[in-house]
Amino acid sequence: GLDPITANRIVHLIIKERDLRNTAAILVTHRYQDGHMMANFRYNPNSEEIEMVRPEAPMPVSTRFVVMNEGRIVFEGPESGLLQSADPYVLKFARPGAS
Repeated sequence: GLDPITANRIVHLIIKERDLRNTAAILVTHRYQDGHMMANFRYNPNSEEIEMVRPEAPMPVSTRFVVMNEGRIVFEGPESGLLQSADPYVLKFARPGAS
């Protein structure tokens, strides 16, 4: 129930700590945007900023998405698979407004 600004700040802190300490991070959220940030942004210690990873750059972190429905896993895999899923429930998470 956080406002978007506070939610983004918290995700930025998680990304920063993950990358500075070179550790795994688990984020449980109902917001696709948070997972997208975890998968596609890194902390740059030189600029001290969170930066989007360039598409051509090798991904130093492997992010797995898990979507649950009524206590069952209905999707597990990378963000690309999440966005290409044909499952209507998964689409509601990955593409709000999709039927």
